Amino acid sequence: MVTDLPGHVVEQRRDGRRTVLLHRAMAVIGDDRIEIKSARGTVILPLLGLLISAAIGWLMVDRGPTLPFWLLVTLLVVLIILVPVSVMGLVGALVGADVVVDRRKGSATWQQGYLGMGIGTKELVPFAKIDHLEICIEGDQPDRWHDLPDDLRQFSLVLVKKSGKRLPICNVPVPAYGQEDGMDRTLAVGQAVAAMTGARLDLPEGWELVEIDLETGEPVIKPEPAGNRPRPRRKRHDRRR
Repeated sequence: MVTDLPGHVVEQRRDGRRTVLLHRAMAVIGDDRIEIKSARGTVILPLLGLLISAAIGWLMVDRGPTLPFWLLVTLLVVLIILVPVSVMGLVGALVGADVVVDRRKGSATWQQGYLGMGIGTKELVPFAKIDHLEICIEGDQPDRWHDLPDDLRQFSLVLVKKSGKRLPICNVPVPAYGQEDGMDRTLAVGQAVAAMTGARLDLPEGWELVEIDLETGEPVIKPEPAGNRPRPRRKRHDRRR
């Protein structure tokens, strides 16, 4: 069970699992399973598609005899395409997942996207074939035109196989001034995946873990080694230049 996760980016669910909000997605962390799935707001588009389909069906039934033949054929083609796509999208948004890390199966699975309902397997990686996990950051290097860093930062959690293949797990784009929050969210998911898979987690160059007191917000100064020291309340990162 993964317990050491920063509370300011983790939400507790009623079913005992925890959630970390990402970019148009969320990580659902349980004792034996971690899912990277679409955010709840993604149900809006397929629901809208179903509502449009219902309106078209009502129009065809109510006024079908008075409509031109070419319009009826067009509406029928729209229904044939729109209904299954909307249903699959709704199922994917409700129960599907893009990435699943399963302790019991001993593997990480990348699943199909929108049309595949987030269910069909696209990539399967046994834990034994994982070399390490890596957090990457984009946008912190000076822009080649203005010699200034970008206003955005993109944090990515990547799984690296022993073969060298890199598979993205999640992305967290944030404004430059909120980069600590972006790193906290990415690291929370990375720590959970690392604890479940047993893989090493590498931070970007220039970042290090710093213990922060939740009440004061100040870094915790570690005393000299002694017996039975209290555990830090949480871990956070700071950037050192």
